[in-house]
Amino acid sequence: MPTFWQRLRHALRVHKMLLLALLASFVLPWVVFINVVEDIWESDGFIGDKRILEFLHQHAAPAFDKLALALTAAGDPLPLGVVAGLITLGLAVWGTRSQAWFFGLSVGGAMGLNLLVKMLFARPRPALWVSIKPAFYYSFPSGHAMGAAAVATALGFLLWQHRGHWLAWTLGPLFALGVGWSRMYLGVHYPSDVLAGWTGSVGWVAGLHVLFSPAFHELRGLWRAALHRQLPAVVSPANEGVRPGPTPAAPARTQAGG
Repeated sequence: MPTFWQRLRHALRVHKMLLLALLASFVLPWVVFINVVEDIWESDGFIGDKRILEFLHQHAAPAFDKLALALTAAGDPLPLGVVAGLITLGLAVWGTRSQAWFFGLSVGGAMGLNLLVKMLFARPRPALWVSIKPAFYYSFPSGHAMGAAAVATALGFLLWQHRGHWLAWTLGPLFALGVGWSRMYLGVHYPSDVLAGWTGSVGWVAGLHVLFSPAFHELRGLWRAALHRQLPAVVSPANEGVRPGPTPAAPARTQAGG
């Protein structure tokens, strides 16, 4: 009978690369997000925030205007939320309940987090020129960038084991990058708003992926079993399922005749 620590070492060894990848995708985005928050809190943004916007505006062209308007319309939180709701419904019907919960919480949670942070910081929108597509409400972080990154990252995780996963991990980031560029090109968001939206969404969705992953479920069961051994009156035993016992031998057949 293996001990708890033997089982824990086995689980870590089996899922080591997966856990390291999930840890990196969860921790690193939030480190970037916090650094952006600190810069905004101390000096109202990056030094190059306004310079980047001015550079984009100096190179404006009618073709870029049309592309920016199309991308910002595709990344609008309202239609994007409707599409995400339909995908969640489809996963609930044709996929699994876990996939539906993961995708719905990924996109819905990212949008809710965006509204909360906007109210906390109340950062005004940039006003360097009159935008062809003006936006209202607070600026930090970008809701368009956050929603697009959440959808792209969640779909990437869901399709990771499918044959066409490379397509999701190529088109998804390009879509999120394009939506973020459109918000800066239109002059309604600072680059730090967009960067915070991207990294915040990636960190949020990656964190949910950790919680929904089989590796985390196994480690959580081992941890709960250990706590139950130490505090049996407080922590209930982990639901490890009933282990199948030995298959009973089939009764011997009585041979007819003699």
